[in-house]
Amino acid sequence: MPPGPPHSPEDVPDDVLLRWRAAEEQLYPVVMVRPDLYERSIELVRSVADELRAFTTPAALLDAFADAAEIAAGVIRRESLAVEGVDLGLATAAAFSLRYRELIGEVARGHAIERIRAAREQSDEWVLLHESGTLDQAPAVPYRRLEMHLGGGAGLHVFVQQDPGTAAPVYGVEAVQLDPHTGDWLHKAGPWAEPRTFSRPEPWRDFIQELRGRLARP
Repeated sequence: MPPGPPHSPEDVPDDVLLRWRAAEEQLYPVVMVRPDLYERSIELVRSVADELRAFTTPAALLDAFADAAEIAAGVIRRESLAVEGVDLGLATAAAFSLRYRELIGEVARGHAIERIRAAREQSDEWVLLHESGTLDQAPAVPYRRLEMHLGGGAGLHVFVQQDPGTAAPVYGVEAVQLDPHTGDWLHKAGPWAEPRTFSRPEPWRDFIQELRGRLARP
């Protein structure tokens, strides 16, 4: 899957983000035991998230959270939603989480387009589209990087994360096809599409260089 966009702590406080994400995590497993309740919950989440598109910055979204209950009540009345049994607070917080991800994705896409434009003006061969975490902190803090070859949109998704079973670092890389104009993730690419993982950084770095050379060829 595409790497997540970078998060700036100035956007929304971490405690609020954790509250929004926790709401999603608590809400969605309901499908396993109450599919009917899940459908009603998801309908409310989507409707509130649509309402929140009026807030076009993370700061505005954060301010709106103070009126979350009123926003949800207005959506329920206007759309005559069936919400019997739905945890309204949970569903509303999940909607804020959904809208936040949309906003951050929109910001990251704009940054990627600007980076592509600047790289083309400088006649660069590759452009760095996204990077989160640092190699110094990985794998305790997961590291992800997405680069694109400007010739045809071939992309390199590079990552370092922890093995959930052993907590040892996993060094990975995969080839993807990106939109050469926007950097949007289209699909995995060719014979190197499946992630290659390594237990040590040296062979990982060597393979990244080899794969970069292969992807740069016509």
